[in-house]
Amino acid sequence: MTCEEIFEKLSGHMIKGLMIHEQLANYYHFLNLSGYAYCHEYHFMKESCSYRKLCRYYITHYNKLIPESEFDNPEVIPESWYQHTREDVDSNTKRNAVKQGLVKWVDWEMKTKKLYSDMYKEVLENGNVDAACFIKDMVKDVSKELKHANSYLLDKEAIDYDMSVIIQEQRDKKEYYKGKMEEI
Repeated sequence: MTCEEIFEKLSGHMIKGLMIHEQLANYYHFLNLSGYAYCHEYHFMKESCSYRKLCRYYITHYNKLIPESEFDNPEVIPESWYQHTREDVDSNTKRNAVKQGLVKWVDWEMKTKKLYSDMYKEVLENGNVDAACFIKDMVKDVSKELKHANSYLLDKEAIDYDMSVIIQEQRDKKEYYKGKMEEI
């Protein structure tokens, strides 16, 4: 795989990741779980900066634009939700949605880590050490996010997605991620 193909693949994946975090933010705002929504808004902002860094790196090191790739809309939000209001969501639906949202997040970050790791190996095998160092930092970042997301999923499984606990933590999570967004 050429360096151009590698960066095209990384770019397309990052754009899809932005879409996933944006949709998860809307998903959780719809469920009135603002702490979780702000978590994904933060990841959207952070990964948007990382995407810009990827584009800037490629342009300044290869003197070219990254080719645009096509990808499908991740469609995180169930189609049926568009026919309802927030008031229509009962506790059991909300509980199941929290579980599904966390599973989707962890699954996405696992796929991302695998892709970034594979692309790191590929550029290193091609002898492009500078690009490998750049991508290695991306692997480190996604590893941290995956560790956090997986830990959170395990915590929620341990309490069997108890909505009283989940509701109670929203205010603190919202304030935490609002502060993190200000740092960006």
